[in-house]
Amino acid sequence: MGVNLALSLIPGLFAPLAGNLVDRLPIKPPLVLGDVARGLIALGLWALAARGEISIPLIYAATVLMSVIGVIYGPAASKVFPELVPKDQLARANGLLGTATQSMNFLGLVGGGVLVSQIGSPLALLVDAASFFVMAGLLLLVRMPAFVGQVRHGGFWQGLGEGLRLMARSRVLTLVSLMAFFINLTFAPVLMLIPKMMQDLGLGAQGYGFFMGSFTAGIVLGNVLVSVLGPRLQPGVAFSLGLSVMAVAMGAIGWAGQVGWMYALAVVGGVANGLVNTSLVILLQSLVAPEFRGRVFGVLGSVGQVGMPIALLLLAPVVDRLSPALIFSVAGGATLLMVAVWLVFSKPRAAQTARREVESG
Repeated sequence: MGVNLALSLIPGLFAPLAGNLVDRLPIKPPLVLGDVARGLIALGLWALAARGEISIPLIYAATVLMSVIGVIYGPAASKVFPELVPKDQLARANGLLGTATQSMNFLGLVGGGVLVSQIGSPLALLVDAASFFVMAGLLLLVRMPAFVGQVRHGGFWQGLGEGLRLMARSRVLTLVSLMAFFINLTFAPVLMLIPKMMQDLGLGAQGYGFFMGSFTAGIVLGNVLVSVLGPRLQPGVAFSLGLSVMAVAMGAIGWAGQVGWMYALAVVGGVANGLVNTSLVILLQSLVAPEFRGRVFGVLGSVGQVGMPIALLLLAPVVDRLSPALIFSVAGGATLLMVAVWLVFSKPRAAQTARREVESG
């Protein structure tokens, strides 16, 4: 499982290249072909599993391929989405999209095991493949512009350099990139310590699964909150509020002691996480010009993914010698420190100049 997780993260390092490619291509083909390709991969795994020929290396290879497709799919979706809804409904639309996406994640987390136990792994893979083909068909029916601010001049590497220089010159985008790195870095203790804590409580994998299910359910509720607020949502304020709540919930998990409190805090942390991530997406979609969105979201995806494996590597040698309460407290405190940094850089004056910074590059 650890190797599979590591392999799934590696393609994310190349997300800036994928984002640069997205800024130069028609927008619909990568989305449709991405789902078709993932469907074909799942279909191939089903055929091999049905004949009993599937192996660990093949699973690893499929994981890498799926992740490579996701690296292209993510920036493409973030780039086109603001063009499909009225500007004053962007917050509500993102909230509804997040609600649907995380609801499916929750159903997959809860129902995946049930599906495998009822029909077996091969047929479950066939259902997975069918879902990708259905998604590709639905995307063909979506009316979207062929091009969304696509770059039509200069070479590939020149375009990548322009995107990186834009982010380096913008105080807002630089700050968001650093925070994406540290937020994912501080979230790593959940992946490493929660299974151990559940094992110590005698709940094992079932307890961990329920914890992650509670967290995912919280993310759904957070996105529901965003969709209810709609145009009244202030992304910068929601981001700092959500990050503060997430920091407190994270710090408290290590001291909870009782599993019921841990599950409750997982829900609260999930609500805050949903609020943070969706508010950040809305903020960036509002600030960044369409011709740079692919590169900006690609860089953020890459920077964010790097934080978690680094934290896991740093914690691995000492995790057994430190108490969970201490590690979670440090993570929560570091997150609160990021909130303070954000508040300093998101004062009214900075907020008024943020758009000019990004547009002027």
